Amino acid sequence: MVLLRQKMLLLAANLLVPIGALVFMTGYFRGRPSTPAPAEVIADRRLAADSAPFDKVVFMVIDALRSDFVYAENSGFTFTQELISSGAAVPFTARAASPTLTMSRIKAMTQGTSQSFLDLWLNIANSPNAARQSNVDTWLSRLKGEKDPDKKMVYYGTKTWLMLYPEIFDRHDGVDSYYVPDFTIVDQNITRHVPEEMQKDDWKALVMHFPGLDHVAHQGGPYSAHMLPKQKQLDGVVRQIYNAIEQQPHMKDTLFVLAGDHGMNEKGNHGGSAPGEIASVLTFISPKFRSVSKGLKCPAKATPNYEYYSVVEQVDIVPILSGLLGFSIPVNSLGMFASDFVRLFRVPQDGLRFMLGNAWQMLNLFKTKIDFSSAMEKSSLCEADCSWCPSDESEIACLWGNVSRANDDWERSKESNPPGLIKSIDHFSRAVQRYLSVPLNNLHTMRLMVGIASLVVAMVLLLVGASFSRIPMDSGVLAFGLLVSLHAATMFVSKLVEEEHHYWYWASIAWMVYIGIKSIMGGQPWLWAAIPTVLQYLTQCWNQSGDTTYPMVDLIHDFLFRYPILLWTLALAAYVSSANSLANTLGMGTLISRLISSVLCVMAAIFKLCVSQRDNPELLVFAPQWLRTSMLEVDQTQLLRIMWTCMLGCAVCLVVRLKLSTQASKRDAMTGALELANLYLMLQSRPKNLVLYPIFDLQLQWFLHSATLTSSEISLTSLVLAQSSFYATGGSNSVASLDITNGFNGIQGYNVTAVFLQTVLSNWVGPVWWTLGGLRLLLAWLEDRDVISPQKATEYQNGSTAKVTGNGNGHTNGHSIAHQNRNGTMRGSRSADIDKAQATQATPTAAAVTSRGANSGTRARSGDVFFEYLTLHTFYTASSSLAVMLACVWLRDDASLWTVLAPKYVYVGLWTVFQQLLINFGLCTFIWCLVVS
Repeated sequence: MVLLRQKMLLLAANLLVPIGALVFMTGYFRGRPSTPAPAEVIADRRLAADSAPFDKVVFMVIDALRSDFVYAENSGFTFTQELISSGAAVPFTARAASPTLTMSRIKAMTQGTSQSFLDLWLNIANSPNAARQSNVDTWLSRLKGEKDPDKKMVYYGTKTWLMLYPEIFDRHDGVDSYYVPDFTIVDQNITRHVPEEMQKDDWKALVMHFPGLDHVAHQGGPYSAHMLPKQKQLDGVVRQIYNAIEQQPHMKDTLFVLAGDHGMNEKGNHGGSAPGEIASVLTFISPKFRSVSKGLKCPAKATPNYEYYSVVEQVDIVPILSGLLGFSIPVNSLGMFASDFVRLFRVPQDGLRFMLGNAWQMLNLFKTKIDFSSAMEKSSLCEADCSWCPSDESEIACLWGNVSRANDDWERSKESNPPGLIKSIDHFSRAVQRYLSVPLNNLHTMRLMVGIASLVVAMVLLLVGASFSRIPMDSGVLAFGLLVSLHAATMFVSKLVEEEHHYWYWASIAWMVYIGIKSIMGGQPWLWAAIPTVLQYLTQCWNQSGDTTYPMVDLIHDFLFRYPILLWTLALAAYVSSANSLANTLGMGTLISRLISSVLCVMAAIFKLCVSQRDNPELLVFAPQWLRTSMLEVDQTQLLRIMWTCMLGCAVCLVVRLKLSTQASKRDAMTGALELANLYLMLQSRPKNLVLYPIFDLQLQWFLHSATLTSSEISLTSLVLAQSSFYATGGSNSVASLDITNGFNGIQGYNVTAVFLQTVLSNWVGPVWWTLGGLRLLLAWLEDRDVISPQKATEYQNGSTAKVTGNGNGHTNGHSIAHQNRNGTMRGSRSADIDKAQATQATPTAAAVTSRGANSGTRARSGDVFFEYLTLHTFYTASSSLAVMLACVWLRDDASLWTVLAPKYVYVGLWTVFQQLLINFGLCTFIWCLVVS
């Protein structure tokens, strides 16, 4: 009855943790609160349509077009650079707001408003009903309703636009852009429409969105061998459209806009707010611009922040298009018109009037947020140039006063280009934009409280369940409490949240040092005891994480990619090691076991080589051309599915053998199952990270054969190394670190559930590996005490003979295990001879049987040990999630809520649902019950 009560409490806690996290998320990630339309309509400020310099627009969006891809040297956009140099193109760097995701950026470019992290989930879900923006005011709807009603709105590109605005486009052809491995056909399906559309005169807007460059970046990074050819291909589209504008009479008043929705980081990912992620291209192209521009030097010198030429906000696209095409600005737009284009209007004064109309529109939007009359009164306290004001609101009121006075002066002087008025409007508009662009809290308080309460209840249930078991307060539990408490405190410091990997790196090193000291005190040589610490430091030098740059990481990265044959030698060694270990555990006879394990690992290596040739051919430059060509002809999906089928067959054989054969070893079955999982995790890793698996395994083997760990210390070791390995494999608390490269392995098309799970798994390979590795440590701990079933536990409690290796101090997992394998392999299960030798060792007294660690209580049953393992992991997940929730509530008015804590909470959701519920509780319980219980 007690055991059943423990299980029910643990089950309830593991359900409450993800439920609470998801409920909190629904109250946290909500859309922007609706903004009422300004009551005042400035009809006389609208620009007359016949004064606008253009009557149609080609809006070409290239996904992830970072500013340096067009403006800097070594670019494939050579024709576009020529246009900039000649004055036919006016370049800007457009700053995108976080989150830098396609759906958010499309909304910003069409609505002129900042977006929320709710778009992250909408971006993943790819659901038309969830993404639909019905009756939303955009430049698309304004252009459709106000200009040339007989002309059509045309769209070709990613289906995201059609999901957002299904009622806007009269002619369209959407492409599925979520199958990332395809970066060729997806763009060709768009470009094939360009020649035909250039001949037609029945449209007023042609919108195109090319996803191919983004796919190249996700697969191989910004410096992929495929990047330059892709840029040249898209530059050819620019040339094709510009030539049509120059040569076709019906195209002469066409505005051509080349824009990126966001940039990317050095890994080719995006979603965060790093300089490379927020800096995108925005170039306005037309022969008409030569009348107002003499051209700019292009390519330009590279800049570290990716800012080239004039810098504007991405939302500024909306009023710029409104002014240049002659339709009214969407009512909630936060964009400001660029003064560069004032002289382009047919009537020079119309450009200034439009800027004033834009300023009035922003003022009316500002008035919906504050008491403007009060702000005007306080503005009298400001300096004459508004450089010092008692509040942001009074500063904006002061700047509006300057605009009004400058406007009055212009009306009297009738200057064609009054610099004072333009400067005043710019200062006012930018101040309002900064004020209104701050993400607004739209938190649902009740849901937040329910989420927090759920996790508090879960923690209480875990503590109650632990009180029913025989979990003593030993060193492992005390260290766990200290670790959890310190980690929770760091969640209230935004910088420590951004750089969380520092905490886990130092915590893991400290724990490895503790284990090493404990081994030295048990008689191990100090050089041998230092191995796990050295290996742990090496894993931390493998990938960059967070904003801090480590020279050692760059050194290793540069060396391996300068000599890729060394990288592949180490990676293939990982496969050989895995094949050897798997062969020792399959139990199908030496020849058959080695044949099957070798075939599986060869298939895995071939798959990884073929994928690398497709996505990162620069990693295989040393291979002969015929071999590289052959790799491209391999059906990777079919190969992977065959391999998965073979792996499943091996898993079934392991279970059948364990259940039916008296010769089967639980340790062999556990090792074999986890080696199959290890092989699958390697398939989901980038080539560079394959080298980490042998390092992880060396650490695990050291713990198996040399450490004197208690069961609680095993749980803590697994937890610490799981957290540290997440960052060691390249993870961070930025959305941009989510790597989607391996999410499509073995999957054709976009199956949202399968791709999502594989994508998350490919980013959590380290934590999954160490969580499963903890099961091997627990089983070894139990077998060394011969406590593997409730029946055995009863025998022990009745004073039966026990076959336990130990010493008088109770270190039952210490020197005996080290001696067993000192001259043997560091991998795989122990040999039958060693098992036999163990079985014939002298039997200890009852006191020795009941000892664990230094005078600690015993785990009489395997269920107790596994219960403790799950309890500690679940308690950490609950406490760390609760800390982030409380930090979100405590810092709800702080700017870091959306820039730091929002991305962190995205990871909280993934840790609780995927790692804790599916892996820690689901998968580990399944394997443990199948193999041990």
